[in-house]
Amino acid sequence: MNTLICRLSDDELDSVQPLFEEVFKHPISLALLHWKYAALRGESWVVTDANGNTVMHCGLGFRTVLLGGETVEAAQLMDLMAAPKARGLTRHDSPFTTLMHQILQALPRPGNAAGIAFGFPSERAMRLGEHSGVYREVDRMMELEFSPLTRAVSGDLRWRELPQHMDASEEAVLDVLWTGMAKDFSAFALGVRNAQYIKHRYLAHPDKRYTLLLIEKKGFWRHTPIGLAVVGPGHERRELLDLVCISKNLQMVVQTTQHWLAENNAKVLHFFLTERFAKQLALFATRCDATQFRIMGNPFSPAASTARLEGRWWLTGGDTDYR
Repeated sequence: MNTLICRLSDDELDSVQPLFEEVFKHPISLALLHWKYAALRGESWVVTDANGNTVMHCGLGFRTVLLGGETVEAAQLMDLMAAPKARGLTRHDSPFTTLMHQILQALPRPGNAAGIAFGFPSERAMRLGEHSGVYREVDRMMELEFSPLTRAVSGDLRWRELPQHMDASEEAVLDVLWTGMAKDFSAFALGVRNAQYIKHRYLAHPDKRYTLLLIEKKGFWRHTPIGLAVVGPGHERRELLDLVCISKNLQMVVQTTQHWLAENNAKVLHFFLTERFAKQLALFATRCDATQFRIMGNPFSPAASTARLEGRWWLTGGDTDYR
């Protein structure tokens, strides 16, 4: 079958919608596609067949990442999908393999000389990528579960919900929290979580509304912010999507969020996190289980660059593009 690989312009992103709904069994809004890929935030690549039908898609989202203290404009693979009728995906000359080769081998560019990439493929997609030689596992995702806490762990901690439209002082607080986290996690790999990122990822999302909890330590004259927790929408079951704090405050921030959970009549808080850090938080979780999701790396990057990522990612559910 003759195929063509091309990158979609912003005005062509609607052509992804039929394939997305066919594969994932629910629609994706054009506003969400633009939020992900438009205005140079990413790239949307498709494979079309001889009849002009879109049979495969892979998106790239560009994310500023700290890698061992170095800033890199990494590429995040998103919305990987193939038409259910597509065949021969396991062949080494298949459209999937050809598309991945073209995207990943072309990644070295200004700001990302090593071609750093990451993503959260399903188990099936990860096995396909490994078989085709286009994915390499560098980490794994775990799922933690926490129960509500009816009493605050510490009487000097409180939370404050941040508004949808933050003022300059609130943005400055988030930047201070991020600066502390970036310094504390300088030996690891993690996406930048400054105020600008938090505003785009959570406050400007076109389809979802998130709760941003600023955790503070109470004082006589003033309250000192110690962390930010981002909670997804829901009722009895809520997801902790993101944390911005230094490592010694992780437990206090999570447990204060558990107290908020009880105050809001929810029954469970779950949190997706990479393996190294999940095991640290597992000590006070009700459960910590492996998931099907492994973190892919770019096998075409220099071996030394990929090795720096192995078991060193801080990635949460909020780092995905679909939660």
